[in-house]
Amino acid sequence: MSFGIIEAIALLLGLTGFGLEANPKAPTADQALRYAIADPDIVAHVDAASMLPGNYKLLGQLADQPQIKASPELSKLVREATSEIEGARGIARFATGIDVIADIADATAFVQIAPHAEPSFVIAVHGKFAPSNLEQMATATGSSPTRVDAGLFVELGAGQPAVGLTKDGVMLVGTPGLVRDRLASGWHPPSHAAGTNLGHAADAIADKPVFAVVVTMSPAARGELLGRLPAGGLAADLITRHKVAALSVLHNGVGWIWGDSSKAGLDAMEQMSSGLIDLLRAAQIAPRGVAKIALGALDSYQGKAPQVDDLIKHKADLMKLVETYTGDGSFKVAVDKNPKALRLSVRATGKSTSEVVPIGLLVPLGVLGYMVERGDAESRPVMTVPDHTAPSTRPPVAPSTAKPPAKRP
Repeated sequence: MSFGIIEAIALLLGLTGFGLEANPKAPTADQALRYAIADPDIVAHVDAASMLPGNYKLLGQLADQPQIKASPELSKLVREATSEIEGARGIARFATGIDVIADIADATAFVQIAPHAEPSFVIAVHGKFAPSNLEQMATATGSSPTRVDAGLFVELGAGQPAVGLTKDGVMLVGTPGLVRDRLASGWHPPSHAAGTNLGHAADAIADKPVFAVVVTMSPAARGELLGRLPAGGLAADLITRHKVAALSVLHNGVGWIWGDSSKAGLDAMEQMSSGLIDLLRAAQIAPRGVAKIALGALDSYQGKAPQVDDLIKHKADLMKLVETYTGDGSFKVAVDKNPKALRLSVRATGKSTSEVVPIGLLVPLGVLGYMVERGDAESRPVMTVPDHTAPSTRPPVAPSTAKPPAKRP
Protein backbone atom coordinates (compact mmCIF):
# COMPACT_ATOMS: atom_id res chain seq x y z
CA MET A 1 0.00 0.00 0.00
CA SER A 2 1.22 3.48 -0.83
CA PHE A 3 0.14 6.07 1.70
CA GLY A 4 -1.67 9.02 0.11
CA ILE A 5 -3.11 12.27 1.35
CA ILE A 6 -6.57 10.72 1.83
CA GLU A 7 -5.22 8.01 4.13
CA ALA A 8 -3.10 10.50 6.07
CA ILE A 9 -6.07 12.81 6.67
CA ALA A 10 -8.29 9.90 7.70
CA LEU A 11 -5.71 8.62 10.18
CA LEU A 12 -5.04 12.02 11.74
CA LEU A 13 -8.77 12.64 12.11
CA GLY A 14 -9.09 9.29 13.81
CA LEU A 15 -6.34 10.17 16.30
CA THR A 16 -7.87 13.46 17.48
CA GLY A 17 -9.22 11.88 20.68
CA PHE A 18 -5.80 10.89 21.99
CA GLY A 19 -4.40 12.92 24.87
CA LEU A 20 -3.84 13.23 28.62
CA GLU A 21 -6.59 12.92 31.21
CA ALA A 22 -7.01 14.21 34.73
CA ASN A 23 -6.68 11.37 37.25
CA PRO A 24 -9.05 11.79 40.21
CA LYS A 25 -7.23 8.95 41.98
CA ALA A 26 -3.72 10.32 41.49
CA PRO A 27 -1.36 9.40 44.35
CA THR A 28 -0.74 11.82 47.19
CA ALA A 29 2.76 12.97 48.06
CA ASP A 30 2.71 10.69 51.11
CA GLN A 31 1.91 7.68 48.94
CA ALA A 32 4.40 8.50 46.18
CA LEU A 33 7.27 9.24 48.59
CA ARG A 34 6.76 6.46 51.15
CA TYR A 35 9.70 4.40 49.83
CA ALA A 36 11.88 7.32 48.71
CA ILE A 37 15.61 7.78 49.13
CA ALA A 38 16.05 10.41 51.85
CA ASP A 39 18.21 12.84 49.83
CA PRO A 40 17.77 12.04 46.14
CA ASP A 41 19.48 14.08 43.46
CA ILE A 42 16.65 13.38 40.99
CA VAL A 43 13.00 12.44 41.47
CA ALA A 44 10.86 11.49 38.46
CA HIS A 45 7.14 10.76 38.71
CA VAL A 46 4.82 9.28 36.05
CA ASP A 47 1.05 8.90 36.37
CA ALA A 48 0.43 6.01 33.97
CA ALA A 49 -3.30 5.92 34.73
CA SER A 50 -3.76 9.34 33.12
CA MET A 51 -2.08 8.22 29.88
CA LEU A 52 -2.31 4.52 29.14
CA PRO A 53 -5.83 3.10 29.67
CA GLY A 54 -7.79 5.81 27.85
CA ASN A 55 -5.42 6.09 24.89
CA TYR A 56 -5.10 2.32 24.59
CA LYS A 57 -8.88 1.99 24.47
CA LEU A 58 -9.02 4.57 21.68
CA LEU A 59 -6.27 2.71 19.82
CA GLY A 60 -8.33 -0.47 19.94
CA GLN A 61 -11.34 1.37 18.47
CA LEU A 62 -9.34 3.17 15.78
CA ALA A 63 -9.89 0.62 13.01
CA ASP A 64 -13.67 0.82 13.51
CA GLN A 65 -13.92 4.55 12.96
CA PRO A 66 -15.84 5.42 9.76
CA GLN A 67 -13.02 7.38 8.13
CA ILE A 68 -10.63 4.47 8.72
CA LYS A 69 -13.07 1.76 7.60
CA ALA A 70 -13.68 3.67 4.38
CA SER A 71 -10.19 2.60 3.27
CA PRO A 72 -9.79 -1.20 3.42
CA GLU A 73 -6.01 -0.97 3.11
CA LEU A 74 -5.71 1.63 5.87
CA SER A 75 -8.05 -0.38 8.09
CA LYS A 76 -5.86 -3.44 7.53
CA LEU A 77 -2.70 -1.56 8.50
CA VAL A 78 -4.30 -0.16 11.64
CA ARG A 79 -5.49 -3.62 12.71
CA GLU A 80 -2.04 -5.11 12.09
CA ALA A 81 -0.35 -2.37 14.11
CA THR A 82 -2.83 -2.80 16.96
CA SER A 83 -2.23 -6.56 16.92
CA GLU A 84 1.52 -6.04 17.22
CA ILE A 85 1.08 -3.76 20.25
CA GLU A 86 -1.35 -6.21 21.82
CA GLY A 87 1.17 -8.99 21.18
CA ALA A 88 3.90 -7.11 23.07
CA ARG A 89 1.43 -6.54 25.92
CA GLY A 90 0.72 -10.27 25.98
CA ILE A 91 4.42 -11.16 26.10
CA ALA A 92 4.94 -8.91 29.13
CA ARG A 93 1.88 -10.41 30.81
CA PHE A 94 3.13 -13.94 30.12
CA ALA A 95 6.61 -13.20 31.53
CA THR A 96 5.51 -11.34 34.68
CA GLY A 97 1.75 -11.78 35.06
CA ILE A 98 1.46 -7.97 34.92
CA ASP A 99 -0.78 -6.17 32.44
CA VAL A 100 1.18 -2.99 31.73
CA ILE A 101 -1.99 -1.17 30.64
CA ALA A 102 -4.44 -2.18 33.36
CA ASP A 103 -2.21 -3.05 36.33
CA ILE A 104 0.24 -0.13 36.57
CA ALA A 105 -1.14 3.06 38.13
CA ASP A 106 1.93 5.26 38.72
CA ALA A 107 5.66 5.11 39.34
CA THR A 108 8.14 7.35 41.14
CA ALA A 109 11.90 7.01 40.70
CA PHE A 110 14.54 8.26 43.17
CA VAL A 111 18.15 8.53 42.03
CA GLN A 112 21.39 9.32 43.86
CA ILE A 113 24.44 10.17 41.76
CA ALA A 114 27.76 8.94 43.15
CA PRO A 115 31.20 10.02 41.89
CA HIS A 116 32.89 7.40 39.67
CA ALA A 117 30.16 4.83 40.33
CA GLU A 118 26.80 3.69 39.04
CA PRO A 119 23.88 5.71 40.43
CA SER A 120 21.82 4.17 43.22
CA PHE A 121 18.10 4.15 42.60
CA VAL A 122 14.69 2.92 43.69
CA ILE A 123 11.48 2.97 41.64
CA ALA A 124 8.23 2.63 43.61
CA VAL A 125 5.35 1.42 41.45
CA HIS A 126 1.69 1.45 42.52
CA GLY A 127 -0.77 -0.89 40.87
CA LYS A 128 -2.30 -4.36 41.03
CA PHE A 129 0.52 -6.69 42.05
CA ALA A 130 0.67 -10.07 43.78
CA PRO A 131 3.43 -12.44 45.04
CA SER A 132 2.84 -14.58 41.94
CA ASN A 133 4.26 -11.76 39.81
CA LEU A 134 7.60 -11.98 41.59
CA GLU A 135 7.52 -15.76 41.41
CA GLN A 136 7.16 -15.55 37.62
CA MET A 137 10.06 -13.08 37.39
CA ALA A 138 12.21 -15.33 39.54
CA THR A 139 11.40 -18.38 37.42
CA ALA A 140 12.35 -16.48 34.25
CA THR A 141 15.80 -15.64 35.70
CA GLY A 142 16.43 -19.00 37.33
CA SER A 143 16.22 -17.65 40.87
CA SER A 144 13.68 -17.85 43.65
CA PRO A 145 11.96 -15.19 45.77
CA THR A 146 12.93 -14.78 49.40
CA ARG A 147 11.03 -13.34 52.35
CA VAL A 148 12.14 -10.11 53.99
CA ASP A 149 9.79 -9.78 56.96
CA ALA A 150 6.37 -9.26 55.38
CA GLY A 151 7.80 -8.45 51.94
CA LEU A 152 9.03 -10.53 49.02
CA PHE A 153 12.43 -10.05 47.38
CA VAL A 154 13.93 -11.26 44.07
CA GLU A 155 17.43 -10.66 42.71
CA LEU A 156 17.45 -10.77 38.91
CA GLY A 157 21.16 -11.52 38.60
CA ALA A 158 24.63 -10.11 39.18
CA GLY A 159 24.78 -6.45 38.29
CA GLN A 160 21.02 -6.34 37.75
CA PRO A 161 18.40 -4.47 39.79
CA ALA A 162 16.33 -6.30 42.36
CA VAL A 163 12.54 -6.43 42.62
CA GLY A 164 10.54 -6.37 45.83
CA LEU A 165 6.89 -6.42 46.84
CA THR A 166 6.04 -4.59 50.05
CA LYS A 167 3.40 -5.65 52.54
CA ASP A 168 1.09 -2.93 51.20
CA GLY A 169 1.42 -4.13 47.60
CA VAL A 170 3.92 -1.60 46.22
CA MET A 171 6.45 -3.00 43.76
CA LEU A 172 10.01 -1.76 44.21
CA VAL A 173 12.70 -1.98 41.55
CA GLY A 174 16.26 -0.82 42.06
CA THR A 175 19.61 -1.24 43.77
CA PRO A 176 19.36 -4.54 45.73
CA GLY A 177 20.40 -3.11 49.11
CA LEU A 178 17.95 -0.22 48.87
CA VAL A 179 15.07 -2.50 47.87
CA ARG A 180 15.81 -4.93 50.72
CA ASP A 181 15.95 -2.10 53.28
CA ARG A 182 12.48 -0.93 52.31
CA LEU A 183 10.94 -4.37 52.76
CA ALA A 184 12.02 -4.61 56.40
CA SER A 185 9.32 -4.20 59.04
CA GLY A 186 11.34 -1.39 60.65
CA TRP A 187 11.21 0.82 57.55
CA HIS A 188 10.00 4.38 58.13
CA PRO A 189 9.27 6.83 55.30
CA PRO A 190 11.79 9.69 55.11
CA SER A 191 10.63 13.21 55.82
CA HIS A 192 9.41 15.42 53.00
CA ALA A 193 9.26 18.62 55.00
CA ALA A 194 9.14 21.93 53.13
CA GLY A 195 12.49 23.01 51.73
CA THR A 196 14.04 19.52 51.68
CA ASN A 197 14.84 17.56 48.54
CA LEU A 198 11.75 15.44 49.02
CA GLY A 199 9.77 18.51 50.07
CA HIS A 200 10.29 19.98 46.60
CA ALA A 201 9.20 16.66 45.08
CA ALA A 202 6.11 16.66 47.31
CA ASP A 203 5.16 20.10 46.01
CA ALA A 204 5.35 18.88 42.42
CA ILE A 205 3.41 15.66 43.06
CA ALA A 206 0.70 17.55 44.94
CA ASP A 207 -0.25 19.23 41.63
CA LYS A 208 -1.21 15.78 40.24
CA PRO A 209 1.08 15.90 37.20
CA VAL A 210 1.09 13.38 34.40
CA PHE A 211 4.87 13.61 34.50
CA ALA A 212 7.23 15.51 36.77
CA VAL A 213 10.97 15.62 37.35
CA VAL A 214 12.65 17.40 40.26
CA VAL A 215 16.41 17.96 40.47
CA THR A 216 18.09 18.94 43.76
CA MET A 217 21.69 17.87 43.43
CA SER A 218 24.16 17.27 46.21
CA PRO A 219 27.71 18.74 45.98
CA ALA A 220 28.99 15.31 44.95
CA ALA A 221 26.45 15.04 42.15
CA ARG A 222 27.23 18.56 40.95
CA GLY A 223 30.93 17.78 40.86
CA GLU A 224 30.32 14.57 38.93
CA LEU A 225 28.23 16.32 36.27
CA LEU A 226 30.46 19.40 36.05
CA GLY A 227 33.42 17.12 35.45
CA ARG A 228 31.76 15.90 32.25
CA LEU A 229 31.02 19.38 30.89
CA PRO A 230 33.34 22.00 29.39
CA ALA A 231 34.17 24.81 31.78
CA GLY A 232 31.81 27.79 31.60
CA GLY A 233 28.65 27.99 29.52
CA LEU A 234 24.97 27.92 30.37
CA ALA A 235 24.71 24.24 31.36
CA ALA A 236 27.62 24.42 33.81
CA ASP A 237 26.31 27.70 35.21
CA LEU A 238 22.82 26.30 35.81
CA ILE A 239 24.19 23.19 37.52
CA THR A 240 26.38 25.32 39.77
CA ARG A 241 23.72 27.92 40.67
CA HIS A 242 20.51 26.00 41.08
CA LYS A 243 19.02 24.86 44.35
CA VAL A 244 16.00 23.17 42.80
CA ALA A 245 14.79 22.71 39.24
CA ALA A 246 11.42 21.10 38.53
CA LEU A 247 9.33 20.53 35.41
CA SER A 248 5.77 19.23 35.40
CA VAL A 249 3.49 18.20 32.54
CA LEU A 250 -0.17 18.28 33.52
CA HIS A 251 -3.32 17.25 31.71
CA ASN A 252 -4.01 20.92 30.95
CA GLY A 253 -0.58 22.53 30.67
CA VAL A 254 2.95 22.69 31.98
CA GLY A 255 4.80 24.28 34.88
CA TRP A 256 8.31 24.71 36.15
CA ILE A 257 10.05 25.81 39.32
CA TRP A 258 13.54 27.25 39.70
CA GLY A 259 15.39 27.97 42.91
CA ASP A 260 18.56 30.00 42.47
CA SER A 261 21.50 30.89 44.72
CA SER A 262 21.68 34.55 43.61
CA LYS A 263 19.33 37.39 42.75
CA ALA A 264 21.07 37.98 39.42
CA GLY A 265 20.58 34.32 38.56
CA LEU A 266 16.89 34.49 39.49
CA ASP A 267 16.42 37.57 37.28
CA ALA A 268 18.13 35.80 34.38
CA MET A 269 15.88 32.76 34.79
CA GLU A 270 12.79 34.98 34.87
CA GLN A 271 13.85 36.52 31.56
CA MET A 272 14.51 33.09 30.04
CA SER A 273 11.11 31.87 31.24
CA SER A 274 9.41 34.89 29.67
CA GLY A 275 11.14 34.13 26.39
CA LEU A 276 10.08 30.49 26.56
CA ILE A 277 6.45 31.50 27.07
CA ASP A 278 6.71 33.75 23.98
CA LEU A 279 8.06 30.80 21.98
CA LEU A 280 5.27 28.51 23.19
CA ARG A 281 2.67 31.04 22.08
CA ALA A 282 4.39 31.45 18.71
CA ALA A 283 4.60 27.67 18.28
CA GLN A 284 0.80 27.59 18.45
CA ILE A 285 0.01 30.65 16.34
CA ALA A 286 2.66 30.41 13.60
CA PRO A 287 1.79 26.89 12.33
CA ARG A 288 -1.91 27.78 12.34
CA GLY A 289 -1.20 30.95 10.36
CA VAL A 290 0.98 29.15 7.83
CA ALA A 291 -1.67 26.45 7.39
CA LYS A 292 -4.42 29.02 6.79
CA ILE A 293 -2.33 30.80 4.15
CA ALA A 294 -1.54 27.51 2.41
CA LEU A 295 -5.16 26.35 2.41
CA GLY A 296 -6.31 29.72 1.10
CA ALA A 297 -3.85 29.50 -1.79
CA LEU A 298 -4.69 25.93 -2.84
CA ASP A 299 -7.53 26.78 -5.25
CA SER A 300 -5.10 28.71 -7.45
CA TYR A 301 -3.32 25.43 -8.22
CA GLN A 302 -6.35 23.31 -9.03
CA GLY A 303 -5.68 20.89 -11.87
CA LYS A 304 -1.91 21.19 -11.58
CA ALA A 305 -1.43 17.82 -9.87
CA PRO A 306 -3.65 15.01 -8.51
CA GLN A 307 -2.23 15.48 -5.00
CA VAL A 308 -3.21 19.15 -4.97
CA ASP A 309 -6.71 18.30 -6.16
CA ASP A 310 -7.02 15.79 -3.30
CA LEU A 311 -6.04 18.52 -0.83
CA ILE A 312 -8.63 20.89 -2.28
CA LYS A 313 -11.37 18.26 -1.92
CA HIS A 314 -10.49 17.87 1.77
CA LYS A 315 -9.90 21.50 2.75
CA ALA A 316 -12.57 21.30 5.49
CA ASP A 317 -10.92 18.23 7.01
CA LEU A 318 -7.50 19.87 6.83
CA MET A 319 -8.76 22.98 8.60
CA LYS A 320 -10.31 20.78 11.28
CA LEU A 321 -6.93 19.12 11.81
CA VAL A 322 -5.18 22.49 12.09
CA GLU A 323 -7.66 23.70 14.70
CA THR A 324 -7.45 20.40 16.61
CA TYR A 325 -3.68 20.14 16.81
CA THR A 326 -2.80 23.80 17.34
CA GLY A 327 -4.02 26.49 19.72
CA ASP A 328 -4.46 30.23 19.41
CA GLY A 329 -1.68 30.99 21.88
CA SER A 330 -4.06 32.53 24.44
CA PHE A 331 -3.32 30.08 27.26
CA LYS A 332 -3.07 31.53 30.76
CA VAL A 333 0.27 32.07 32.50
CA ALA A 334 0.81 32.53 36.24
CA VAL A 335 4.27 33.67 37.39
CA ASP A 336 5.28 33.77 41.05
CA LYS A 337 8.70 35.31 41.67
CA ASN A 338 9.89 35.34 45.26
CA PRO A 339 13.11 37.42 45.53
CA LYS A 340 13.47 36.62 49.23
CA ALA A 341 13.39 32.87 48.71
CA LEU A 342 15.15 33.20 45.30
CA ARG A 343 12.43 31.03 43.81
CA LEU A 344 10.53 31.31 40.52
CA SER A 345 7.35 29.37 39.78
CA VAL A 346 5.65 29.42 36.36
CA ARG A 347 2.42 27.71 35.33
CA ALA A 348 0.97 27.79 31.78
CA THR A 349 -2.58 26.44 31.57
CA GLY A 350 -5.06 25.80 28.75
CA LYS A 351 -7.95 23.45 28.11
CA SER A 352 -5.41 20.73 27.31
CA THR A 353 -1.65 20.28 27.25
CA SER A 354 -1.66 20.68 23.47
CA GLU A 355 -3.00 24.22 23.81
CA VAL A 356 0.18 25.14 25.68
CA VAL A 357 2.90 22.89 24.31
CA PRO A 358 2.63 21.66 20.71
CA ILE A 359 3.27 18.06 21.72
CA GLY A 360 -0.29 17.00 20.95
CA LEU A 361 0.76 16.41 17.36
CA LEU A 362 3.76 14.22 18.22
CA VAL A 363 1.81 11.03 18.89
CA PRO A 364 -0.40 11.34 15.79
CA LEU A 365 2.63 12.15 13.63
CA GLY A 366 4.49 9.19 15.12
CA VAL A 367 1.60 6.85 14.36
CA LEU A 368 1.27 8.35 10.87
CA GLY A 369 4.98 7.84 10.20
CA TYR A 370 4.75 4.24 11.40
CA MET A 371 1.78 3.57 9.13
CA VAL A 372 3.48 5.19 6.15
CA GLU A 373 6.56 3.02 6.70
CA ARG A 374 4.43 -0.11 6.97
CA GLY A 375 2.50 0.82 3.85
CA ASP A 376 5.65 1.52 1.88
CA ALA A 377 7.20 -1.74 3.07
CA GLU A 378 4.19 -3.71 1.84
CA SER A 379 4.23 -2.04 -1.57
CA ARG A 380 8.01 -2.27 -1.96
CA PRO A 381 9.05 -4.94 -4.50
CA VAL A 382 10.82 -7.96 -3.06
CA MET A 383 14.38 -8.30 -4.28
CA THR A 384 15.55 -11.79 -5.25
CA VAL A 385 19.09 -13.09 -5.48
CA PRO A 386 19.83 -14.92 -8.74
CA ASP A 387 20.70 -18.60 -8.36
CA HIS A 388 24.02 -19.06 -10.13
CA THR A 389 23.94 -22.83 -9.56
CA ALA A 390 20.94 -23.29 -11.87
CA PRO A 391 21.66 -24.16 -15.51
CA SER A 392 21.59 -21.18 -17.85
CA THR A 393 18.68 -20.90 -20.27
CA ARG A 394 20.45 -18.43 -22.55
CA PRO A 395 21.52 -19.76 -25.94
CA PRO A 396 25.25 -20.39 -26.29
CA VAL A 397 27.28 -17.65 -27.92
CA ALA A 398 29.02 -18.75 -31.11
CA PRO A 399 32.79 -18.19 -31.23
CA SER A 400 33.88 -15.17 -33.21
CA THR A 401 35.30 -15.78 -36.71
CA ALA A 402 36.71 -12.29 -37.14
CA LYS A 403 40.46 -12.14 -37.80
CA PRO A 404 42.58 -10.06 -35.40
CA PRO A 405 43.93 -6.85 -36.91
CA ALA A 406 47.34 -7.05 -38.56
CA LYS A 407 50.26 -5.81 -36.54
CA ARG A 408 51.67 -2.49 -37.61
CA PRO A 409 55.32 -2.57 -38.73
